[in-house]
Amino acid sequence: MTGYRNVAFFCFFFLLFVDHASSELPSGFQVETVVPDAEIPVALTAVDDGRIFYAELLTGAVRVIQDGVLLSEPFLTLDVATSFDVGGARGLGLLGLAADPNFSENGFLYVMYTPTPNEIVVSRFEDVAGVGIDEVEILRQPGDGKHNGGRLVFLQDNTFLITRGDTGFKDFSQDPALVQGKILRINVDGSIPDDNPIADSPVYALGVRNSFGIAVHPITGEGFFSENGRNEDEINMLHAGGNYGWPICAGNCISPDPQFTDPILNITPSICPTGMDFYSANTFPEQYRNDLFFTDCNTGQVQRIKLLPPLYDKVVMLENFVPGQTMGTLDVKTGTDGMLYFTTFDGVFRVAPPLGNEAAAEVSGFVSGVRGDGSQKTIVGAKVVLKERSNGATVFKHKTITDEQGRYHFTGLPAGSYKLVVKKKGYNKEKNIISLEVGNPEDFDIVLTEKLS
Repeated sequence: MTGYRNVAFFCFFFLLFVDHASSELPSGFQVETVVPDAEIPVALTAVDDGRIFYAELLTGAVRVIQDGVLLSEPFLTLDVATSFDVGGARGLGLLGLAADPNFSENGFLYVMYTPTPNEIVVSRFEDVAGVGIDEVEILRQPGDGKHNGGRLVFLQDNTFLITRGDTGFKDFSQDPALVQGKILRINVDGSIPDDNPIADSPVYALGVRNSFGIAVHPITGEGFFSENGRNEDEINMLHAGGNYGWPICAGNCISPDPQFTDPILNITPSICPTGMDFYSANTFPEQYRNDLFFTDCNTGQVQRIKLLPPLYDKVVMLENFVPGQTMGTLDVKTGTDGMLYFTTFDGVFRVAPPLGNEAAAEVSGFVSGVRGDGSQKTIVGAKVVLKERSNGATVFKHKTITDEQGRYHFTGLPAGSYKLVVKKKGYNKEKNIISLEVGNPEDFDIVLTEKLS
């Protein structure tokens, strides 16, 4: 794979392996190498029996990790058109994977790939004794050498979403009659859901330049997707019939326009966001559960987003979770073992959490606010930071926000001294020094006072 280290990737930017300021994993977490020599593992999906499937962009192979070991034989290998040796055309190959929500019963795995330089296909394969057989073509659409998109994800109603880029023709994105530059929604047999925004059309949302990340919130069932811009990248909340502005707007429209949906997060300069997933298991400490994690092919980080409850429609916190890798990161998924898996251009890795609460400290509490008139209210979405201290200096910051009951809860912490900092816009910041011990959970409620104008 070494021949691909310095070529442009499918996100259509020349990779800039930026050496960011050093950051650390949270205390107790470890990054473990699962496959050290993978061939551009562009997409991941996990199934209930514990297997992890990944797609190799250029070989057309779907590989399988079982019990932490890469199986010697691929699940399937497709003939795919590729383009790393063609200047300016970098959107071809085996692009996306998704396991059927009923995989344990039907063994169906869906793939998106480019059989020719000007077509994309979504097909279904059946798992029989660990081999993908009986290809059933779900859809075939026009593509191009670049901006094909390629992510697949199932909604909670068992329809699934497909990200499609503008194939290099930006005006396609605003044409509802075309599939390019859209988020598509179809049934598993390729038919059109009756409640799609446009009758008899797979188009679910438009105005997209190119997207390599899409995920569904485990609580609300709402979709979220990333978008690769020229200079500005986006994290968007998906709305049926939404228009995300490209090419008229990139990022927030400079003059707000009600016909366009602005992103919930702008990222400037571009980092080339790729895969995304909500952490939906219970193995990580509580402060990470249901958070949105995403990868990017420029800085090589895995980043973490906390959204404001109860609608989970606003970004309250963004932070680096896994420090920048030598190469860009391509996808991230929650495994059924509770680990968080991510890929780079040449490897598959997993993030292992700290030991359970029997070997770690925890603290929880409620945050309320006192208004100027003396009334008190629960504060939702307050930022809560635990500054881990050693010899009076901060060595790491653990972060979360309060839920819809105003509650915060940290688990999986090393014992020791912490500065607890709580802040919310419109209120005075509160700071306290606390000491945490293993096996002795602490309850620490916080009352913020409203700022006087």
